[in-house]
Amino acid sequence: MKLSKIILFLLLFTGFGIPENAHAQRGQRTPRQKAAARKADKIHARRVIRRTAYVILHAQKKVKENKNYTGDLARAVAHQRYARKLYFQGKFLRAMHQSRRARHFAILAIQANKGTETADMKLDPEDEAVMNDTPANDAELDKELETASPGYSQKDQDFVDAAISDLDLSDVE
Repeated sequence: MKLSKIILFLLLFTGFGIPENAHAQRGQRTPRQKAAARKADKIHARRVIRRTAYVILHAQKKVKENKNYTGDLARAVAHQRYARKLYFQGKFLRAMHQSRRARHFAILAIQANKGTETADMKLDPEDEAVMNDTPANDAELDKELETASPGYSQKDQDFVDAAISDLDLSDVE
């Protein structure tokens, strides 16, 4: 009998059976949901940045092989570096948008250099859903980069043979 009382007490104490939003008003998040959302943003941002880094490195390889310099690789590197900077500032959603923009330019560079976009280069549906909550205009992202990093190199040649190891987050893991 005592065991059942203990189990009942633990279930009530942990809030088992009470819906997460039962205490919040309609449309508002509970503190637990807000904390989970912040954590998810960081996790999603990290994943988007890491996967974009691989796409950019593939683009670098393709540009080096075929030597079609469109400037897209340079723009991809600039957006990715800025995304990384935003990530470290805790602006995870904005970092995801900048990294998405970087991936777009990297894919353009790959396509211009006789490469094709593969399925693993696309955004994960879960990450895309997070970003679609607050969409960002591409022109706005380009302007934001120009303001934050004026005078960044727009020549692919500057990045073809360079070791661009500062695109990923692996150095801070």
